Amino acid sequence: MLKVLICTNHMASIGGSEIVALEVAEFFKKNNYLVDIVANYIGYPVTEIAKNSGINLLTTDELPNPFNYDIVWSQHQVLPILVNHYIESFNNKTFFVFTHLSPYEHLETFGLYTERLLANKIFFNSEETYNHLSDFGVPTNISEIFYNAAPSEFICEKDSKNGDLKNILLVSNHPPQEVLDALEILKNEHGLNIINIGVRGKVSRLTPKMVEEADAVITIGKTVQYAVVGNTPVYCYDHFGGIGWLSIENYKNAEQFNYSGRCCLRRISASEIVEEIITDFPKAKCNISKIKSETLAKYSLDKYITNIINNSKENIPKKVLTLDDRQKIRSESEIVKSIKQYYNAYNKLLLEHKQLSNNNNEIIIKNTELTSKLQEISGNNEMLIAEKVSISNSLGHLTEEYNQLVNSYNKLEIRYQKYKNTFFKRLARKIKSLYNKKIY
Repeated sequence: MLKVLICTNHMASIGGSEIVALEVAEFFKKNNYLVDIVANYIGYPVTEIAKNSGINLLTTDELPNPFNYDIVWSQHQVLPILVNHYIESFNNKTFFVFTHLSPYEHLETFGLYTERLLANKIFFNSEETYNHLSDFGVPTNISEIFYNAAPSEFICEKDSKNGDLKNILLVSNHPPQEVLDALEILKNEHGLNIINIGVRGKVSRLTPKMVEEADAVITIGKTVQYAVVGNTPVYCYDHFGGIGWLSIENYKNAEQFNYSGRCCLRRISASEIVEEIITDFPKAKCNISKIKSETLAKYSLDKYITNIINNSKENIPKKVLTLDDRQKIRSESEIVKSIKQYYNAYNKLLLEHKQLSNNNNEIIIKNTELTSKLQEISGNNEMLIAEKVSISNSLGHLTEEYNQLVNSYNKLEIRYQKYKNTFFKRLARKIKSLYNKKIY
């Protein structure tokens, strides 16, 4: 069975490089390849996604031999660690593909010597990335821009000209505050339904169905291609700012910079974003079909991977590694190992920070619950005190009434005694007078 090894720095959270690795792996899997992904760091939720796709996830500590695979797809220059470890088993049977996903990420440049020696094909996600790395001596004769192409599952023929704007899909791991504020306005004042995918919303892998069900997508980067091939209008704006609605006039400029927003670095307010989204949506709907028509061929990931499969089965040019080459590969390997140690330590701290944050949140929740209970008890105590005061007042009133009754009784008692004494005195005189009366 043919085998593919995909190398990347991290496979943990759902981000751009992780999704590229997964999509490439899934295409090879569909074409009956045994697929392994090796990374310096692996974690949830990507581990679960890979498992469900039948893809093996390894760490670089497990040291898979790249020369035992038919094709190697390398991202983030992880490969020098493996190449150096198995340098003695080097052969010309493996087809090496190197892929660059950023013009500014330092992980893109740490293994360029190994790349120049081994590469049979080099991909760049945008013209911006290609122009930047060309200055580092990357061989241009085997280079190609693959435009962060989308899998065929995202291609959709829905009619973008019909229908009102009802459902907006935000896809971002770093949405700026003005976008979040704009979405609140669109939701509360315009009655739109907002679906938020990313670290500030629902953490989930984007699916073709999500894009198909959206009337518009707010995003940057790789998700733009999903929306374009899915015939869904795209509002391009994020932490770099952005160009706004993609149109037939502006998309090529944005495309050069991987739809990142760096093409213009335009920042506007939340109210201006809302105004653009509401006012210009009809035009954006008309434009998206034209953009799709012009870009569908180059936004097809299947095309690029199919070409790799075909090229890998042809005669691979023979290469010889000199002693100097081996020494430089070893040097790059040590650099990459240092980056690996740093990144893994960073992720360990990140996990600890996340755990501390979770613990802190739990403490805050418990404190809130206890405060609520205390307030409830205090409220009950105040009620009891109020009832006590009320009872005391009532008791005071009753005591006062009782005392009044006692006083009345005492007065009656005195009057009774006086009456009693008077009555008996009169009775005694009456009886006496009767006995003393003469009888004739």
